[in-house]
This record gives sequence, structure tokens and C-alpha cells, in this order.
Amino acid sequence: MAITLRQRLVFINAAVLLVAVLILVGIVMQQLGQGLYRQLDAQLQNAVFQSQEQIAIVNGAPVLLPDAEEIRGQLGRDGWLRVLDAQGQITDGLGHFPDEAIALPASMPHSTGIVETQIFSDGRRMRVYTAPLQTENSIFGYVQAAADSHEIQETIARMRGSLALGVPLTLLIVGLINFFAAKQALRPLSTMTDDVAAVTAETMSHRLTVPAAKDEVHALATAFNAMLDRLTAAFQRQQRFTADASHELRTPVTAILGHAELALTKPRTPKAYQRTLTLIRGEAERMQRLIGRMLVLARLETNRYPLTITSTDVVQLCQSLIDTLQPRAQEKHLALTFNAPQRAVISTDADALTQILLNLVENAISYTDDGGVSVQIETADAAITVSVFDTGAGIAEEHLAHIFEAFYRIDESRHKNDDHIGLGLALTYELTQLLGGHIEISGKPGAGTTVRLSLPIEGHLPPK
Repeated sequence: MAITLRQRLVFINAAVLLVAVLILVGIVMQQLGQGLYRQLDAQLQNAVFQSQEQIAIVNGAPVLLPDAEEIRGQLGRDGWLRVLDAQGQITDGLGHFPDEAIALPASMPHSTGIVETQIFSDGRRMRVYTAPLQTENSIFGYVQAAADSHEIQETIARMRGSLALGVPLTLLIVGLINFFAAKQALRPLSTMTDDVAAVTAETMSHRLTVPAAKDEVHALATAFNAMLDRLTAAFQRQQRFTADASHELRTPVTAILGHAELALTKPRTPKAYQRTLTLIRGEAERMQRLIGRMLVLARLETNRYPLTITSTDVVQLCQSLIDTLQPRAQEKHLALTFNAPQRAVISTDADALTQILLNLVENAISYTDDGGVSVQIETADAAITVSVFDTGAGIAEEHLAHIFEAFYRIDESRHKNDDHIGLGLALTYELTQLLGGHIEISGKPGAGTTVRLSLPIEGHLPPK
């Protein structure tokens, strides 16, 4: 059976509390025992000091004076006081003191004395304080005061019994409190679990209930909702991409099937078959380009596009593209000009940069019917900027925010050319991001379009 988070929290809190209580009990018991014994030792020491003033030497042995009897009341019911000579023989005493000889310590403090616990032959466990009787230079005897420590032991035992009952009861009460407190504290998590379980592809707009308290659960719910926002946006983009891709693929497939079915309706001349196959090949090539660009875009969006960073002269690369596209511009009677310094070397992926520039210049030529296209390169300390200007129809402001989306088209009537399938600018944007650059498009209807591409000179590799 799996242990829930609430149970683990209760167990951990109970274990921590148990350790803390055991440490506290140990300290309390130690302090209690030491305090009781210090109090008893102080009484014995006081009795000994008082008795020292009531001792006289009779026949060479120390004995108690009659006034010493009042000291007896300070020693309790079973307490006693006795006087010994220098050899440790009992010479006098008060109470029921034992007559057995004692082993005197090897060294005795001259001013205070010592205290210890002794068990006598009658089984009594006594706390005994021994102090020397001395003149200026010698010890002529000893005085001992003793009290039964049985009451202290009973007090400690009663305390232990109370704690043995109180500690488990306390743990039980605290455990129950922790159980209900944990249940209350984890209730938002239970609500979040139910909310998360309810999220499906059809209910992506559903969001978790964020608790009012600014705690970890609030942060978790907020972060999860933010993740759902990102997932929803990605899911919607994927849906749009899938729908647009299906539409774009359906067009050449429909054309291929239409041409093939028309050719099969009746026998035709070899020239007619050749014309039909040419049309089919054109549609197949268009579909091949579409699938290829879709695969490249998918790799870019999942950071699986391989980069080979090398030292690349952007001026030379642009000049080669201009030479390649010059015939296409001449077919439309457009002026294709190039303005750049002698060299502009950066560290980048030459193939990716070629694809970016090719898309930009091709788009400019395709959507310009009169005037021309100009490419310009500017260098700075940390980056270069490639600008592509055209005198085409321009782009309205409401389209600029969506211009880099896959399959986004400003005007379907402008896309009669099969070469344009709505993925060029999307690929350009993703490749630019991959190279650590920045691209922006500006323009107004009737005033042409300007595209500015900025790339770092030192190159950039995305994090893996």
C-alpha cells in the first residue's frame, strides 16, 4: 500500500517531535536529579558545619556537646550524624547511625569535605557528607551527616512514570492534530490534482484554482497555469500547422490525381501524355519542397537542426546569391542592386545563413512588380546587419505580427506562384533564432517592404 504525502508528513513530524521530546525529557530528568541532590547536599553540608561548632575533645576523642541535638531535625526521619576520630572510629553521633567503620578517602579537602552515596549493611542507601575536624596543622577527626535519598529516587521514578504516560499521549494528540492540519494544508493540492485530471485536449482552456495564500502551493498553481498557457499556445499552433499542412498537401495531391484521372479517361497522343506527366511532375516537386520545408521547420522547433559554425564572409555569400537571382529579377524587369563593404566575416552556419538570405531576396523579387530590390550590408562592433529593400506592394500593419507564422498568407490571390508555399518566412525566423540573430520586417501598403537581419559576429550556439 502506497503511503500518501499526508501520511509521510505526519510520520516525519511525529518522528521529529519524538526525538525532541526524548531530548527534552533527558535534560529535564538530569536537571531534576542534579537539583534534588544539590539541595540535599546543601542541607547535609549545613548540618556538618553547624555540628563542627558543637564538638569537644574528651579523653582525646571528639564528642558532641548536648546542644548538638537540635541538628538532628535537619537530617530527616532516617538521617543521622556521627563523629569519628582520626583513625575512622566512631566516637559519638545522633540518630540511628550505623556503627560499622568506613573507609576514609585518601585525600580530604581541608576546608569543605566530600559528598557521596553509600549503601550500608542494613540495605539503606544514604547520601553522606564527610568533612574533616582539624586544627591549624592536623586533622583530629571527621564528622559525617547522612540523609536517606530514597525520597529523591521516588520523586525521579514518579516523574519518569508521568513522562512515560505523557509522552505517548502527547505524541498521539500532536499526531492527530498534524493529520488534520496536513489534510487542511494539502487540500489545495488535492483540488489541483482534480483540476489537472480534468485537463484534456478538448479542455486546454481550463486552469487550476490558485489559492489566495502566497505560499508554495500558490507558486505551483501559478507555474502550472503558465505551463498550460504555453502548452495551449503550442497546441493551437500545432493544430493550425497540421490543418494548413493538410490543406497545402491536399492541393498538389488533388492536382496529381486530377491530371492522372483525366489522362486515363481515354487514349491520348504521346505529346498529351508528356504534357500531363510534366504537370504531375511539377505538382510532385511542389509537394516535395513542402514536405522538405516542413521537416526542416520541425527540426528547428525541436532544436534538432545541426549547425556547423565556421568563419563566413557574408559579403561574398550575398554576392553569390545576387548573381544567382539576377536572371529572375531581369525576367521581371527589376533592378537588383547590392551595396556592401569589401568583407564582413562572422562565425556562423553558412548553409543556414544562405537559406535565410535566399528566402528574403526571393520573396522581395516575387512580390515586387515594378522598381527594384536592394540588398545592403552594414557592420558594427558586435554584429552585422543585412537589409533587403523592395518597392513592392508593402505589408499592412495588422499582418506584421503574423508574418513569420507558418502558412500565414496576406492575400491568397498573391500566391499563384507554386514556388511559394507559406513556409519561407517561418523557416527564416526559426533559422535566425537558431543563429542567435534578430529579424524584423517593416512596411506600408504601396510603400514597399524592408527586412533587417542582424547577426552576431562571434556566432551563437543554442543551449542543448
